[in-house]
Order: sequence, then C-alpha cells, then structure tokens
Amino acid sequence: MATKHVEHVELPLRDAQLFPVSALTLDLDNPRLQTGTDITTDNEEQVIEALADIAALDELVTSICTNQYQNLEPLIVYSANGKAPFKVLEGNRRLAAIRLINNPALADSLSIKIPKTINPAVLKSIKNVLVYRVANPDEARAFIGFKHINGPQRWDAYAKAKYVTEWYKKAFGSIGIDEIAAKMGDNNNTLRAYIYAILILEQAEKAQVWSIKDRYPARGRFAFSHLYTALGREQYQDYLGLTGWSNTPPLEPIKKKFLENLGEVFSFIYGSKSDDRENLVRSQNPDLKHLGLAIAHEEARLILRNRGTLEVAMDALKDPSDAFHDALISTNLRIARAIELMPKYKGGRDEIDDLISQIYEQADTLHTMNERKRSRGKKHGD
Repeated sequence: MATKHVEHVELPLRDAQLFPVSALTLDLDNPRLQTGTDITTDNEEQVIEALADIAALDELVTSICTNQYQNLEPLIVYSANGKAPFKVLEGNRRLAAIRLINNPALADSLSIKIPKTINPAVLKSIKNVLVYRVANPDEARAFIGFKHINGPQRWDAYAKAKYVTEWYKKAFGSIGIDEIAAKMGDNNNTLRAYIYAILILEQAEKAQVWSIKDRYPARGRFAFSHLYTALGREQYQDYLGLTGWSNTPPLEPIKKKFLENLGEVFSFIYGSKSDDRENLVRSQNPDLKHLGLAIAHEEARLILRNRGTLEVAMDALKDPSDAFHDALISTNLRIARAIELMPKYKGGRDEIDDLISQIYEQADTLHTMNERKRSRGKKHGD
C-alpha cells in the first residue's frame, strides 16, 4: 500500500497540534505486534493486517465512521531530522483505522466493513490529527509503557515484557528494574518476572537450544505466562542454576553449564518441532507445577527425557501402591462415564466393539493378577 507523504513538513518539539495524516507512518516495530507468533511487518499494509487481527480495528473504524475522529489524545511521533515523514510511536491503532477508512479495498480484504457513503465531516476529521513530537523514542517510553502496561489500553503480557526488557537493555548499567517499575507505575515483582523471562528466552535462542519458532504445536499465541510462572518456582530455578532475583540482572542470566538444562525445560513446557516432541504443559495449573516436581526428581526426569508422559513421570514420585491406586481411580471414573453414555450409543461400530473387548480382556487380566497377589498375601499372613 503506497502512502503519500508531505515532504519537508516540519513539526516543533513538544507542542501538540493538528498535523496531516499523510505525513505520518506506522511503526513497523510497534510493541503491540509482539505476540510470540510469526508476524511479518515489512510494510504498512502488513502492520495493518496484523493490527486487524490482534487489536480490534473493526470496532475503532466503526466508531470513527459514526462519531468522527476525536482528538482527545495526541499521537506521539518522532523523526530524526524533524521533517516528514514522522513515525508514530504511540497511536498506531488509530492511524491504522484511518488508513483503512481511506482505503476501502484494503479494509474489504481484511473483512472490515467501511460504509459505502462516508459523511464528509468524518473524512475531514481524519485529514489532520493531533500529534506531539518527541526528540527521541526514549522520551516517550515511560508514557507509552504506563498507558499500555498498567493503564487503560493494556498490551498482552508478552508485548509488555518485550517493551520493558528493551528499555532495560538500552539503559543497561544505568537503570534498575525498580526505577523502571516506578516510572511505569507497576509492581516491581511483575516487571522483574517479565524481564528475566525475556532475557532467558533470548539467551536460549541465541545459544540455539530452543526458539519460539520451534515450539510444537506452534498454533496460537505464545503462552508467555508459562515461562515467567515457571521461573518463579524453586524447582525450575534450581535446575537452571538461578539464585534469586536481582534488581539489575545480567543480560544472560543462565550460566553456560546450565544451557542444556534450559533447552530441556523449554522443550518440556512448549514442545520442540525439531525434536518431534509435543508440549507437556497443556494447562498451567496443575501441569506446570507437576513438571517442576518431575524435573527435580531424577527418575521422573529420565522418564520425560525418554518421551514418557507427565502423568507417568508423576507416578515415579509416588509410592508404587499409591500410583497404582490413582490409576485405578482414574480408570474407574472413565469407565463410569462410558457407561453413562452407553444408552445413547446405537451400536454397530466395529472399532467400538473391538475397544470394549480389549477393555474387558485387560480388566479380566487385572482381576486375575490381583487375586493371585491377594492369595499370596494371605498365605504369608499379610
């Protein structure tokens, strides 16, 4: 999508004023687009497509077409030379909605409805919008972070974490997490968990022990909360050689001798396509807790390494009789559920007949073996 820009249009610093939309560009590195999924944003059209998918552009488009564009809050913009085009650091969703209203063909390709007849007052309201120019992106960072991390228009956790981590990295050595949290109006512990998680994820990718693109299955958004929740548990920390949290963590928190363990933890939690290993954590509670307990137990960890299920690994942590009892309870509940559904089954499916026969044979074997053990127990006075 070609966008015409107003050439040589200057804009004074720190002075909110109306400015031509044609002199603005979308931010191809907009933090809102950080979702952990593969999103291509090489041009404005791709950014708009991504925002349409994750930021409810259709609702904003409808609102503008109904009520006109409201200059309640300026777009924050930046240009290195102080001339057009100006990159929008804050307000990309609003600019994307304006672009769609001005380009019905693009809107239609994204299944966003634009009225066939738009009130001239609406078109006039999106020709010039209120903007505020900053001297550099750092000047806007605290405001943007507060608004989207602890304010009314929050990004998802992964986008928040990427944003504050980039802030921390750019100011590394001169600022701590506590200071960032104070500027953001957020909880120190929350931001610390976010920053550690992103630094550790980036370290894993740099060391090539795991990457987001390798997760398996790879559908949907990256479950970032699994990572920072796991890193807060003692079993994961011990296995990764982490010794508590710091206000100024190193950019690579995991020591080299623990990198293999790090790759293993990621592949257990998220799976690994290259290793044909599916994720073990399907539900954060209780899977993440159980995985941590299994990782901390040598036998259970070996079971996982050899592609055993999390359920089987957890059995290694129990007394054999307790594990056997738990398996019987689970089996009994499933059979009871099958019996409940039986009246609705019309019959005649060979695969079901075969499965019922297999269950019957296994139940008979289980009963026979248990009778033998019980008889031996009686003989020995147990």
